[in-house]
Amino acid sequence: MAALEPFGWHSQKRQRVVDVQEDLNVAFRREQDLEDEVFEEAPAPSLMRRQLEDVSAKRRRLVQEGTLLAESERFAEALLRWEEALVFCEDSMEKAPILEQMAQVLLAMQRDFDAVRTAQLAIECRPLWHCGHLTLGRALMNFGELARAVEAMRRAAELGPADKEAAEELRDAERMLSQAQERATVDASREVVVNGRVVVPRFWETALRVTYDEHGMPTTHYPVDPAEQGR
Repeated sequence: MAALEPFGWHSQKRQRVVDVQEDLNVAFRREQDLEDEVFEEAPAPSLMRRQLEDVSAKRRRLVQEGTLLAESERFAEALLRWEEALVFCEDSMEKAPILEQMAQVLLAMQRDFDAVRTAQLAIECRPLWHCGHLTLGRALMNFGELARAVEAMRRAAELGPADKEAAEELRDAERMLSQAQERATVDASREVVVNGRVVVPRFWETALRVTYDEHGMPTTHYPVDPAEQGR
């Protein structure tokens, strides 16, 4: 009688259990890997656009930051913020108050000539704003241009009649100019200097036109002999 062949289901079943266990282990390890590797979902493009600043918001933020820095006497940083804010101005009316603030800071930094030029830009952007003319008058006063300072402050007083500070500064400027002119009449051979600038020159220099270069230094234009112009 032939011997019965043993059934092999036990070994096959055991092998199956091992395979299932290995599959479970692999699945478990993958789950751990997934838990360790957490990726945040990128925001939708529409949400990113809403998070970006628009032009007006960025300009206002830069202006406010510049104001806070100026109040903390961090003038150079304040100027950088305001210069960047000017890029985002949509019209000249928005530029005027920023330029006027910059002129005030330049005065605090004793950069009088730069303050004069910046205040002039503010007036060009907003001609009927009395604050711009007042700041220009202050800058010209510091620069030693008394006559032009008085003109600017008179314009400020005309445009802002309710501004008592502008009226008071105008009176002070007119008094200083009058005193300088009186000193000049005492001795015409002596020049009158205010804030380091020649307010009233000596009598033989009055016919010479004086302008200033890009650094604020005076440049006297002496008469030129027509015969020498062609040389």
